[in-house]
Amino acid sequence: MKIKVNDEIVEIFQGAMVKDVIRSYSNKEYKKVKKGEKIIQDQHGNMVMPNGELVGDEEFFIVDKDN
Repeated sequence: MKIKVNDEIVEIFQGAMVKDVIRSYSNKEYKKVKKGEKIIQDQHGNMVMPNGELVGDEEFFIVDKDN
């Protein structure tokens, strides 16, 4: 399935979690999320948890925690 992360399309396997697509997008950014330096938001600005399920066609943004 296709998921958009920071305006870049990432192909990910069916049944993946948010953390899987973030790790596929950038392991460096994933580590910053794990450390609490950055958070994941959806296209509406809502915070998304890394263990959330994916259904396809979602869009996420990795932003500084202070935003």
